Formats: sequence, structure tokens, C-alpha cells
Amino acid sequence: MNTHDKEHIVDAVISLLEIIVIMKIGKDPIIKIVLVALLKTVTKDRLIRILLILLTIILGELSD
Repeated sequence: MNTHDKEHIVDAVISLLEIIVIMKIGKDPIIKIVLVALLKTVTKDRLIRILLILLTIILGELSD
């Protein structure tokens, strides 16, 4: 498997995680809109996308 294929797989997994996290935050639609906007603005940097997803998961668990 070459580097391009690995990058494509990582991007697909990150996108799937984004969808799952957005679906998990079902209480407030405004938070969903803000999260989608943030995820779309940092689409070029994978590390920031992953950290934002993890932060969202943690904050979602703390607020429950």
C-alpha cells in the first residue's frame, strides 16, 4: 500500500468520526452547525481535526 492510499484511508476514517460525533451531539442544533463549520474550516490539517473531534467527545461526555 503506497502513501497516497494510506492518506486516503486516514481521511475517510476522520470523516466517518466527524459524522459520528455530529450525530452524537443531538441536543442542540446550534452546536451541530458550529461544529460542522469548524470541521470544514480545518479540513487541511488532520491533527487539528482529530483534536477537535476528541475535544467534542470529551465536552459532550462532561455535559451529560
